[in-house]
Amino acid sequence: MNKSEEFFLLQRLKEGDTHAFEVIFNYYYSNLSRYLLLLFKNELLVDHIAQDIFVYLWENRETLEIKTSLESYLYSAGRYKALNQIRNNQLQDFIKKKIGTTPGSTMIENHELEDLELRKIIDNAITALPERCQQIFRPSREEEMSCHNIAAFLNI
Repeated sequence: MNKSEEFFLLQRLKEGDTHAFEVIFNYYYSNLSRYLLLLFKNELLVDHIAQDIFVYLWENRETLEIKTSLESYLYSAGRYKALNQIRNNQLQDFIKKKIGTTPGSTMIENHELEDLELRKIIDNAITALPERCQQIFRPSREEEMSCHNIAAFLNI
């Protein structure tokens, strides 16, 4: 694709022309996917990242400023997404090690990680309460004591 065709398609894309987007997608998708496959060696992940890039292109078409060629822009976006994915994978591996699992062992589901994060937030909120409130709150939630039993236990 030459620069004038690319410029024309980008202008049409900014105006919301779905046909221009389709032409761009059909022209660049397979090359971008091959490039990403060199970085990841995982076709499912590559498809996901490539599709994300094109979704971003469509959603931000009106404000998009491409200084170089569209191809360079797409490859740069792919490279940044790849780096983000690698960083996120490393972070997940670090978290799994911290909580006693290793990559390749039993996978921790995202909801379990969210539960751990939520528990930490709740613990921090409880710790921020005045001491007397904590003495009342903790037995009611952690030991499932009734209000009557807590009052009797604390002589309130």
